[in-house]
Amino acid sequence: MKHIQQRKPEAFNEMHRRYSKRLLHFFYRMLNHDEARAQDLLQDLFLKLVEAPEKFDTSRSFKPWVFTVAANLARKEFRQPISQELKEDYMSSGENLVDGLIGPIDTKIFKKHLRKELLELSYEHRTVFILRHQEKLSLQEIADVMDCSLGTVKSRLFNANKKLAGKLKIFKPHYQNK
Repeated sequence: MKHIQQRKPEAFNEMHRRYSKRLLHFFYRMLNHDEARAQDLLQDLFLKLVEAPEKFDTSRSFKPWVFTVAANLARKEFRQPISQELKEDYMSSGENLVDGLIGPIDTKIFKKHLRKELLELSYEHRTVFILRHQEKLSLQEIADVMDCSLGTVKSRLFNANKKLAGKLKIFKPHYQNK
């Protein structure tokens, strides 16, 4: 980031190469898999970095900081209502599972149901879940991104996991007594 603050173009290119894909995926998951909105936010994020690189505190680690900026952009977007068409697409994307019995877990079906259930979580719960389980950030990095205590992150993650586990319990393997 120091090189970007010095307005070196190769530094921006390197930062974009390293982080654009991960940030795009983060936005994509946070914004209900709306690729166009995710692309727009990614562009907005990099524009902010180029226009005001001095806002980055070079004594901080870059990855948690850039995810903080991304999470804040997603929060603003998250407050906007989800289109009815998009919501209907997600609600209808899951297959019916007869009487709670399924064969071997089909990862594709599970992921569809997980996406649907993530839509139902609050912004805070969805964000900590995605940052921890999909972006693999540490709990402390998530606390930095979310600007809250480590205990709050643990509590939100616990509650998000608990809610999702309850909603997705059909995917837990059933063992028959033989």
